[in-house]
Amino acid sequence: MLIGDILAAYPESAQIMEDFGLHCTTCSVNAYEPLRAGALGHGLEEEVVDELMSRLNDMANAKKNQADPDGLFVTKRAAFKIGEFAKSEEKEGWALKITAHPNEAGKEPAYAMDFVEKADPEDKSFEFEDVTLVLDEASFTLLKGSDIDYLQTKFGEGFKITNPNFGKGGCCGGGGCGSGGSGGCGGGSCGCSH
Repeated sequence: MLIGDILAAYPESAQIMEDFGLHCTTCSVNAYEPLRAGALGHGLEEEVVDELMSRLNDMANAKKNQADPDGLFVTKRAAFKIGEFAKSEEKEGWALKITAHPNEAGKEPAYAMDFVEKADPEDKSFEFEDVTLVLDEASFTLLKGSDIDYLQTKFGEGFKITNPNFGKGGCCGGGGCGSGGSGGCGGGSCGCSH
């Protein structure tokens, strides 16, 4: 598999590659070079490349099928960050409301996140690791089956939503909820309002 394809499908793979001394995210060749060939070309021993491949495969396998097709999945890391942001904003115990705003036909929605003290009666509610997510019906329809993670790389950090309904996931990058920033990657974007 090409390095660029791995990074596009699994942005968190950048950290694993960096742990092995590979800085593939900034390399223009990543769109053309297979991972094994690139790692060997940069002088990694065969055994080290096998360990790199094993860690990447473990990460990819752990990401598959986490969300129920009619639900959501939030990683422990994302739940921890939601709790951390709620505490920093003095909104502990509040729910994080995610709203999906439709885009052009077939394109991933734009996402917005904000803490709400109380969910609306018609909102769908989900509990993960002592945090609550709420979504209105329209947003849930667009997000059902999605995984929500929180990524930290040397290039930025933010929430990543892997939405199986639209291919590549979007994220709150370059800031994310809690830092007042917004941005996008992987075909989607989201903003955090405070």
